[in-house]
Amino acid sequence: MLRRLPDVLRARAHGMPDALAHDDTTRRITFADWDREADEIGGGLVAAGVRPADRVLLPITNAHAVDFATAFMGVLRAGAICVPTNIRLSPQEIAAFAELTGAAWAVTDVPATVDRLDLHHVWPVADVPRDAGAVPDQTQLAADGDADIVATSGTTGRPKGVVFSHADLVGDIDPTATNPSKCLAHALPFTGFGGCHGVMLNPLRIGSAVITQPSFDPGGFLRLVSDRRPDALQLVPAMLRLLVEHRDAARHDLTSVRWIFTGTAPLPQDTVERIEQLWPAARLINVYGMTEGGRGTQTASRESVRKPGSVGRPREADAIEIRDERGVALAPGEVGEVWSRTARPRRYWNDPEATAATWRDGWLQTGDVGYVDHDGDLILVGRSKELIIRGGYNIAPIEVEDVLHAHPAVLDAAVVGVPHPVLGEDVAAAVVLRAGGGTDEAALRAWCAERLADNKVPRVVAVLDHLPYNQNAKVVKRDLVPRLARIAGERRARRGLS
Repeated sequence: MLRRLPDVLRARAHGMPDALAHDDTTRRITFADWDREADEIGGGLVAAGVRPADRVLLPITNAHAVDFATAFMGVLRAGAICVPTNIRLSPQEIAAFAELTGAAWAVTDVPATVDRLDLHHVWPVADVPRDAGAVPDQTQLAADGDADIVATSGTTGRPKGVVFSHADLVGDIDPTATNPSKCLAHALPFTGFGGCHGVMLNPLRIGSAVITQPSFDPGGFLRLVSDRRPDALQLVPAMLRLLVEHRDAARHDLTSVRWIFTGTAPLPQDTVERIEQLWPAARLINVYGMTEGGRGTQTASRESVRKPGSVGRPREADAIEIRDERGVALAPGEVGEVWSRTARPRRYWNDPEATAATWRDGWLQTGDVGYVDHDGDLILVGRSKELIIRGGYNIAPIEVEDVLHAHPAVLDAAVVGVPHPVLGEDVAAAVVLRAGGGTDEAALRAWCAERLADNKVPRVVAVLDHLPYNQNAKVVKRDLVPRLARIAGERRARRGLS
């Protein structure tokens, strides 16, 4: 009986013992290896003093992705709770997350990230204790206990911790089932939701191998795919854009790839077109979901993925609703907040107020804004807090960003609202140009004016060397607002305006 997530690993190890589960390019493990090391580490942690429901930080980079996978399962075999911790967070953010979760232990390949924390013990991945004889009786561990606490992206403030139970993660996993995909290559950090739940656990869900690039490098990723011949890729849109822009993209053999999965952020249309040109046999699938756990959607056809902002349909027709600010469902075509029916109840760790405000009567308020089109596809237009209200009219940043991305000289773009003394907010953009990109602000504004209503044209377009991205490859727009607001204010002052 599959009571807890480690039970699924045990079943996979019995059914597919010699099949490859994980490969981080320096170390490989089979399902049998993974299961054995989980026992060794779980028993070692218990012998060292870790108790059921203790929280264990896992700030481990993808350079040791296999060690992350074995430590993750070892912590669960010990009956403790995993706390994946992205090492790209600042020391202050890591300390705040450790305090929030009450973590007492850590396993890491970057000890400096936790050396100032008040923990019982910190083990380097190479020295994690091992004692298979001390692993607890798994039938005595709570089937409904918490498995891990995953940080939200933190793009809107201090990260929260979303709690996942064993029952939630085991879900409908059938450890005897296999998937058409036999091998997936990726470069997502295992310490985030998409990497940990979306990729690291894939071998358990579908019986496929996972190849992890230690640190994303587009040229290196192209070589990895060409050499290892995976049939599926999973990358966030920012990574895909760098991949298709690489000078050698067309020279590498990616004919093994049948599926390309992406998600977490809007997918620029010129990236979609470039992927179709480079790898016409691969099916691009845009996936939408949240750490908080509403039912996700995915595009089911080339026509769907080609629509700007499209993230496809949910599996169940009634799993997504578009609602207004009063929580009333809207008709197809009307723009409002996306509400998603939750498959299983979740909560924020130690934050009942935020939990009550986010999950209501079996529905998750996503904070995303969008509409359902005539085909039944969910079209996202932005985050509710990112909508620009200029003179009383709502402007979706994604619409302006798509136009900027389509300019041949633009590599990356982000649009935000900046304060305006009369209109309330105005539209401002930050762009990164391709090498040798011959354009300027006036030309970019003219480009937008030809394709957008006048009120949507950015009044400020700042050319930057790079955009600020967080650990989950999302643009941190709040970091752009002060800079663009200052530029807008200086220009109004020069024109003698308030």
